[in-house]
Amino acid sequence: MMARLKHTEQAALALFAAGAAWPSIYGALTFLALSPLERSLLASWCGAAPHAAFEVLGHCPACWAGAAAFMLAGAVLLLSRQGLRQGAA
Repeated sequence: MMARLKHTEQAALALFAAGAAWPSIYGALTFLALSPLERSLLASWCGAAPHAAFEVLGHCPACWAGAAAFMLAGAVLLLSRQGLRQGAA
């Protein structure tokens, strides 16, 4: 039972780390998927790319939604761990 609790904690930690890294990873993947025209528009002084969305603290809603999903999954794992501990007692 203790080994399962340890694995749950490790999985929750991995999900929290993924949630923290997600905005950067998403931004890098998005940049790699841009066409040359979109890249040049991003670097221009006249504004963002045509598909630019509303941003909060420099990140788009997809960044925040992905990070929140990973963090929520980690929280669910930690809460289930408490249920396992109570069942073991």
